[in-house]
Amino acid sequence: MSIEVIKVIKEAEEKAESIKKEAGQQAKQIITDANAQALQITEQARESAEKASSEVLKVAESQGRELFDDIINKADKECEDILKKADEKMDKAASIILERIVNTSGDS
Repeated sequence: MSIEVIKVIKEAEEKAESIKKEAGQQAKQIITDANAQALQITEQARESAEKASSEVLKVAESQGRELFDDIINKADKECEDILKKADEKMDKAASIILERIVNTSGDS
């Protein structure tokens, strides 16, 4: 082989090695960028999930408060109705007792 051919082959090998190193560095950079981007996407997803979760909790708390208020109002009304009926029965019982006392006193 001639020296010229050996030089050309050696230059080609050096160029190939240089391209290989550069490709390796680019691959490492692509991986680093992809990891950074994945981290950013994950953080955005987490923040979005937290925000959505917060909104769902606010709605649930609001609905729960409304149900609680409705139940309390209904219970208050039922208590008032029971107290009114009890008062009516007390008045009737007092009337009956007074009537018996008067009838018993009047009979003697």
